[in-house]
Amino acid sequence: MGNSYAGQLRTTRFEEVLHNSIEASLRSNTVVPRPVFSQLYLEAEQPPLHNGVYGSESNSPPIPYQMKPPPEGCCTTDGFCQAGRDLRLSSLASEPLNVAPGFLLVGAKSPSAPDTLLVCAVDRRFLPDERGRNALLGFSGNCMGCEEKGFRYFTEFSNHINLKLSTQPKKQKHLKYHLYKDSQGQLVRGAAICWKGLGNTSRGSRGDWGIFSCVIFP
Repeated sequence: MGNSYAGQLRTTRFEEVLHNSIEASLRSNTVVPRPVFSQLYLEAEQPPLHNGVYGSESNSPPIPYQMKPPPEGCCTTDGFCQAGRDLRLSSLASEPLNVAPGFLLVGAKSPSAPDTLLVCAVDRRFLPDERGRNALLGFSGNCMGCEEKGFRYFTEFSNHINLKLSTQPKKQKHLKYHLYKDSQGQLVRGAAICWKGLGNTSRGSRGDWGIFSCVIFP
């Protein structure tokens, strides 16, 4: 049992490192991804947490990062996407929103506007459950401003919604809250997204989320 659990942790760690290395290589003009072998075997191991689960990538030291220059003529205003559409929760709270099946609304935070929540739609498979588990590696999201769909990398998505980051984009650091409709039909901030336990990520069932998603999107 112990050997099986340790093997699962090593496999998950390898998947995380491989995904990050591939994304950094594809999406950044300035950051040279560290070799997968050195990340796994030559760097200091992450200390285990009190429950025996190794720390997730969200606890790793920040990687210096410079965002790609925005396309010429696009919007770069905080709270708006590059197409110039408003993403702020305060502006979209009473607006009808078209959320694709299987997606959940979440609030993202930008370091340049820490008091503002940006409304995003993220494929529920890439978000953890209330215990911080069962989130697939990677990302899939849609812009709720211009309604552009099919963002497959969080780096690409963070550029589009003008997060203006100085460290490597990570969904665990910048996707902060669940959003839901209250009894008056207003979109409001809900519970914080529980990113704990990503080192023990599995791909099991997500039964509890079926009820939660129905509450958010009747």
